[in-house]
Amino acid sequence: MESLEACLKRASVAARNGDWAAAADAYETASETAPQRTDLHFNLGDARERAGDTAGAAEAYLAACRLSPREARLALFAGVALAAAGRNEEAAVMCSLADGLDTALLTSHRRHGLHPELRRRAAIADELLRKRFASLHAHAVDEAAAANPDDDDAGRIRRAIWVQTHPEPVEFRTPLQRPGIFYVPELPALEVTPTARLRWAASIEACTSDIREEYLSAVAAGARLDPYVEADVRNPLWGALRGRQDWSALHLFKSAEEQPIARLFPRTLAAIARAEMFRVGHDRPMEVFFSRLAPGTHIPPHHGVANHRITVHLPLIVPEGCAIRVGTHTHVWEEGRLFAFDDSFEHEAWNRGTRERVVLIFESFHPDLSAPERRAIEHSYAMRGRWLAERRIPPTPSGRHPDAPG
Repeated sequence: MESLEACLKRASVAARNGDWAAAADAYETASETAPQRTDLHFNLGDARERAGDTAGAAEAYLAACRLSPREARLALFAGVALAAAGRNEEAAVMCSLADGLDTALLTSHRRHGLHPELRRRAAIADELLRKRFASLHAHAVDEAAAANPDDDDAGRIRRAIWVQTHPEPVEFRTPLQRPGIFYVPELPALEVTPTARLRWAASIEACTSDIREEYLSAVAAGARLDPYVEADVRNPLWGALRGRQDWSALHLFKSAEEQPIARLFPRTLAAIARAEMFRVGHDRPMEVFFSRLAPGTHIPPHHGVANHRITVHLPLIVPEGCAIRVGTHTHVWEEGRLFAFDDSFEHEAWNRGTRERVVLIFESFHPDLSAPERRAIEHSYAMRGRWLAERRIPPTPSGRHPDAPG
């Protein structure tokens, strides 16, 4: 068998002469000789691509990805090669994995000074992924409508926008509103929702004492509150709060996943079940948590992720000197009085008192949304989440990992 050194020499000579088919042949032999070397599979993909063999290039890049699954650029190269080979669904998966590994990679085509080839591939991947998510949203709304044929029209949701992956630039209705993930342009833009519009508000307010008691009992028994801003968050906006207990949370539901501590809060969960909460997958609330703000803490101005739901605060412990600003409206919490607002508007909060401030926070649908529109939104979130959760590097044609025994 030809030695690895001889293969690499042969590949180098062929590449210098522009004979990419010969270079690919040499790199293929080299990768069979040393199957654990990611670089050899990558070089094979590059040579095959230059020789016009996009299908073969895609397989070589995928082999490199399986060996080094945390390398964003490998996933990017594989995704673009798969698209060129007509394997668009797998291409979207790989481009999405690349974006998950390095969120700046797919937008790097907008930055000058980077290698032209990297910028070219990033532009292709960015466009491909945006189209895929737009198609996914349209399909989700269609499915929701088909499942409930007697529903009213959900056209406003069909025209909704997944901000981060929308194919066109997004314009928001008001200057202070800037949702980061999901936007329904035709919804009224209201900073604060009067509790008179929330038919369930009074029943939840009536449970304030029970909810406060469950919280204090859990904390007294050792329930741990975690920093709301996790230590690995990179955004400089959160530098003063990153990994700190100044703003901490006790989650009952987080990212639609029930937390073990939730079993200690039966009365709390029973109370807020009366609210028209935004839910994803198996009827789980997206987020329910107790938010603790230590004395002297300021949450800087920021925007939430969506305008289809409102954020609801039930204040449990509120010393003097605590308030929240939403857009142009400043509100002072009152214990036992709900406060509901659209957090896609710029908002900030502070505790200038001498004791901790604690509020229960959960999410409810924007009151202007109809039942069919709510179902369409939940289905779009669920379908997108399922697609993201199911992403995998495509298997080898034989179904085996490249280093699996024969």
